[in-house]
Amino acid sequence: MNEENGAMYLINTETLDRLLREIVQSEFKTLEKKLRKEPKVLTRDEAAEFLNVCPNTVSEYVKKGYIPNRGIGRKIMLLEADLMKVSKKRSYTHWK
Repeated sequence: MNEENGAMYLINTETLDRLLREIVQSEFKTLEKKLRKEPKVLTRDEAAEFLNVCPNTVSEYVKKGYIPNRGIGRKIMLLEADLMKVSKKRSYTHWK
């Protein structure tokens, strides 16, 4: 019952079933889009800015294996998700 205008609506079970399916499908598609977000790839300089360190420090982190390099050859390309993990670790421990 809608309390604003006191109206009450009657719908049959088939209509209710269809409406519920549409709502669930719509919400599922929205959630699916959020989960399928493309991974963001950053350069060494962008990663340095993200981590608030100098670019040479990022190179050292890659060299020591703290951050996996996704680039080809000498080109350093890093995933933002990997940097998030490193950022969390850095808040608990200090690397040397």
